[in-house]
Amino acid sequence: MNQLTALENKRHPATRRKKRLYIVNRFRFVLMTLITLIILSTFISYVSGLFMSDASTNNAVVAVDVVSGDTLWDIATAYNYYDEDVREVVYRIKTYNHLESTTLFVGQSVLIPLSNN
Repeated sequence: MNQLTALENKRHPATRRKKRLYIVNRFRFVLMTLITLIILSTFISYVSGLFMSDASTNNAVVAVDVVSGDTLWDIATAYNYYDEDVREVVYRIKTYNHLESTTLFVGQSVLIPLSNN
């Protein structure tokens, strides 16, 4: 009977009993699982950084010529594409253009950094 079972198992491999795996050392298992997850997450974050789009790192600048009645606040409001606090946009424009005050003059060209970085 034993030889007959062995022949059947060779003909039908799906009927063979599968060996069960047992966790012998729970601490090692948990440790190796954590290390594997850390390595995997580090690899995924590194690869995703390589394929980051250029649009997200693009630091576009727009030149605006000041006309009569323009204020830095109005210009900052008009170019606030990221719905930031307008004060932050005014500060970024002042810093980018090395302006000491918010006073603008007619004909002056002001550069507006469009990124919120």
